[in-house]
Amino acid sequence: MKKLCLAAITTLLLPNMSFAAACADGANAAGCTIGTSNITYTLTGDIEPASGVDGIKFTTDADDNTINLTGDISTTGLQGHALYIFGADDNTINLTGDISTTGGDSAIGLFFFLGNSNTITHIGNISTTANTGHGLYFLTSNLNVTTLTGNISTTALGAHGVYLIGTSDDNVITITGNISTTGNSSHGLLFDNSDSNTINLTGSLSATGTGAYAINMNSTSVNNTVNLTLNQGDRLIGDIVNNGSGNTLNLTLNSGRAASYIYTSSGSTDLTWNITDNSKPAIAGSAKSRGVADIDDEGNKLYQRLSQINSSLTNQQRQTRQGYARGDYWIDSYYTDSERDTVLQEVNQHTRGITVGFNASGDRDLAMDVIINYENSDAGYGLSEQTVDSDSLMVGLSFPALMTAMDGSLAVKFLAGMSDNDRDLTVLNNTVSTGQETITDSYDSTYVTAGASWLQSLYATQRFHHNVLVGMDINHERIEGSTASAYYRLDDRDITQLVGQAQYGITIQGMNKQLQINGSIGLAHANIIDGEKQHYTIDGTAVSYTADKSNTYTTASLGATYRLNPQAYAYANVKQFDSTDDIDGTTGNVGLVVSF
Repeated sequence: MKKLCLAAITTLLLPNMSFAAACADGANAAGCTIGTSNITYTLTGDIEPASGVDGIKFTTDADDNTINLTGDISTTGLQGHALYIFGADDNTINLTGDISTTGGDSAIGLFFFLGNSNTITHIGNISTTANTGHGLYFLTSNLNVTTLTGNISTTALGAHGVYLIGTSDDNVITITGNISTTGNSSHGLLFDNSDSNTINLTGSLSATGTGAYAINMNSTSVNNTVNLTLNQGDRLIGDIVNNGSGNTLNLTLNSGRAASYIYTSSGSTDLTWNITDNSKPAIAGSAKSRGVADIDDEGNKLYQRLSQINSSLTNQQRQTRQGYARGDYWIDSYYTDSERDTVLQEVNQHTRGITVGFNASGDRDLAMDVIINYENSDAGYGLSEQTVDSDSLMVGLSFPALMTAMDGSLAVKFLAGMSDNDRDLTVLNNTVSTGQETITDSYDSTYVTAGASWLQSLYATQRFHHNVLVGMDINHERIEGSTASAYYRLDDRDITQLVGQAQYGITIQGMNKQLQINGSIGLAHANIIDGEKQHYTIDGTAVSYTADKSNTYTTASLGATYRLNPQAYAYANVKQFDSTDDIDGTTGNVGLVVSF
C-alpha cells in the first residue's frame, strides 16, 4: 500500500521535482540523492544546489542508512528542501551546520514525507523565507526522533515552525533553542490530524504574524504533549489554541523570583496544564504567577533603610565619648550601591540620603539630638522585571550618651517615619504582541524603630583609641496592601525585625591634632521575628509566599575627621558590606558638625 501511494504521489509531483546526483563521501556541493540502503556516508562541506533542487534527498525505500554531514545546507527556488526524507525508514542522520531555504514557495528545512522511524540529530539553525516554508514538516510520518540544538525561524505566509499533519503520529521532537515565526498564519507549533506526538522545547516560542498561534492543536489532533521550558529571558508569544482532546502542555518556568506571567489558552477543549515553578506559587489551569523578589527582599530593605541612620548615630556616639565638642547641628549625607548578581536572584539597589541632627540638649547635661532623615532609593530585581522606587522621611530622638559607666557609654534612639513607593512589574503575557506588559502599583509604608548601643573603650593613649560597640534594635514596618491591575492584590503586611550588631573600632589622632583616622569592622544579624509571610491573590486566587527571614552582614569601614576651625569639623567615610545572602555593597558618607 505504501509503495502504491508513493508511486501515485511521485507521478503527481514529477513536473516539480529535480534530482541531484547520488551522494558520495566528501563534498556534495550541488546536493545529492540517497536511493540505496545500509550505507554510511560521510559528507563534508557546504551544500548549495541549483534552484529547486533539494540539498539531501532520501528516495523511496532508502532505508537503514547513516549520514554524517559537517557543513551548511542552503537551497533556493520552488520546493527546494534542505533535507527531504521521501518514503524512507530507519535512517540515522547527524548534521552539524545551519540550514536555510530561500526563494520559491514550499521550500522546507527538514521534510518527512511517508518517512518512519528515522533519527536525526542536528546542531545548527534552521531558517526559511518562503511561503509555506516550514522549519520541520511531518506529513504522514510516524515514530521519528528529531533532536535539534539551534533556532528555527520562518518569515513568510503560512510558514510554521514545526508542522505535524496527515496522521503523523508518535514522533518525538527535542529542540534546545528558539522557535520564531513572523509571517501571517504562521504558527509556532501546529498539530493537524496527528496524535500522540511529543515536542520538548527549551527556549522561546514566538508567533507574531496576523492569525498566527504559538501552539495550535486542531480538533483531529489528540493526546499530543508539549513540554516547554522557559528560562530567564525566554518569551512565549502568541495565542495557544486547543480544539483536540487529551492534549497536554507541561510548562517549566526557570525564570527566577522576579518574573511575573499570565499565560492562557483558548479553544473548544480544555488544555491540560501542568506547571512547574520552583521559585514561587503558580496557578494552574493556565499559568499565572506574580514575581516575589520584592516580597523576599523586604527584610534586607528594612535593614538597609535604617542602617545608614544607625551609622550616623554610631559616629556621633563615638565622637561624644571621645570628648569632641558637640555641635549645634550635624549633617551626614550618604550614597549606597548594593547588588546581588546570583543568576535568577539578582538584586540591584541605589540609595541616596541625608541625615540632620539638631542639638536639643539646651541647659541640660543630657546629650539629646532631634533627628531628621530623608532617603530616596530605587531597587531592581531580576532582569529589571521588578522595580521599586521609594521616597521616605524619618524623624526621632537620639541620646548619644544617655549614661556612662566603667569607661563606656550607652546610647538610645527612637525614630518613626513613612515612605511612598512606586512599583513596576513586567508581566509575561502570551496574548500581548510583545510578549510582555508593564503594570504599576503604589503603596505606603510606615516605620518605627528603637534601639540601644553600648560603646566600651578598650585601650586608649594620646593618639590611639580602641573600642567595642554592641547594640540591639527592633524595627517594625507596616506595608500597605496594593493592587496591580486586575492581576494581583497584595494584603497588608506587618514586619517586625530584630537586629543585633557588634563592632570593633580604632581611632588614630593625627600629629597636627586636626586630622583623625577612623576604622572599624563589624557584624550584624537581622532576623524577622514576625511577618515573614505575604498573603496575596493572583487573578482572584489566594496564595502566600514565605520570605527570607534572616541575613547576616559583615562590614568594614575607613574614614577621616578633619577640624576646620574651633567651631566646625568635617568627616568622610567609606563602608563596604557583604551578606550571607550574597548581597554586597559600598556606602560613601560625608558629614559636617557645626557649633555657633
